[in-house]
Amino acid sequence: MSAMRSVFITVKTYPTLSSKYDELVCTAGILDDGSWVRIYPLPFRKLDYEKKYKKYQWIKLP
Repeated sequence: MSAMRSVFITVKTYPTLSSKYDELVCTAGILDDGSWVRIYPLPFRKLDYEKKYKKYQWIKLP
């Protein structure tokens, strides 16, 4: 299993329709070590309520 990493969300795009993934939200953030990370593709509207995140929020990801 992957180790959990903290990500500070700094960029979150408006949902876009996709023929392959249904709907996508491209997200980027800064890892706890200061490096940038892109989180894509992400079906944001299909996430459970407690897993949805806001811009400028710390989240944990594997």
